[in-house]
Amino acid sequence: MASVIEHHSHDVDDQAKALLGWRQTYEQLSGGRFRGSAWQFVMADGVLLRESTNRHLREQITPPPGHVVIAVPLAVTPGSVFAGRPLERESLMVLASQDEYEVVSAGQLDLIGLSVHRDVVEATLAPAKVEWLRRAERERNLALTPDVAAAIRQMLLAVCADAERQLDSLAESVDESALLSATLTQTVVLAMAGDGTEHATSIPRRADTRRRVVKRAIEFMRANLHNDFGIPEVCAAAFSSRRSLQYCFEEFLHTTPQAYLRALRLNEARRSLKLHADQPITSLASRLGFSSASHFTRHYKLMFDELPSETLKLNCYGPVL
Repeated sequence: MASVIEHHSHDVDDQAKALLGWRQTYEQLSGGRFRGSAWQFVMADGVLLRESTNRHLREQITPPPGHVVIAVPLAVTPGSVFAGRPLERESLMVLASQDEYEVVSAGQLDLIGLSVHRDVVEATLAPAKVEWLRRAERERNLALTPDVAAAIRQMLLAVCADAERQLDSLAESVDESALLSATLTQTVVLAMAGDGTEHATSIPRRADTRRRVVKRAIEFMRANLHNDFGIPEVCAAAFSSRRSLQYCFEEFLHTTPQAYLRALRLNEARRSLKLHADQPITSLASRLGFSSASHFTRHYKLMFDELPSETLKLNCYGPVL
């Protein structure tokens, strides 16, 4: 039986767990109080979904097993990136469950989409449409014409609103299947009509090389958060000069390597504070490479709009809404 699940969050790790069946990791990169929400209309073989976040984030996401996901932005801050390319209001995001994807939201990001089991895709769509969708999966981030992008947004919003109003009438699985199939077909038909890139183009080789530099640098940072190292060691691990590393981070993450490393350590500190309420803040700050507890506390407050001690209280007593 279809059901509606709504989720509201003030924490990126909590938000990362909001979508059923997804594997997601979020890192907050800009200062300020985080707010996120997720709405899901859950059916046996698919989900209508909408997710909204309000901060500069880097997200690593993998869709539910066996599913294909089609999504479009309702609102997106300029400078956002999906799969190595600009994410704009005219972008069509197509994700397959066997892959991990990277999203960098530069600020507000509001997405609406459809997650469908691949068996439904194969049973519903004509062969030509299935082939187009397979190509779209390889492309990942397609540019639509503005009028078609608007039509897909409006159609999905209307379907979500109608589905919630008619929840009781969708008790039978046959009704769920009809809704899912009709929405999938209409989305693909519209997208095929507005696909501005008839022939898929891969990410330019040089851009892909720069993305790998960022990936190697982040992997090194993550693996050594509790060790004493600096940007020279990051450059060595990424096989990059300091100047090139700076350029790559600014291109794909809209931040510097130094700021990203600090954000990683602050996110890690927040996770640790939520898990272990009895640890001294001074020891935590030292383990994560901050020169003093006051230095750590100042940056923590700037990032999360709360003091470490306030996070500990939330851990003990829960959020005050």
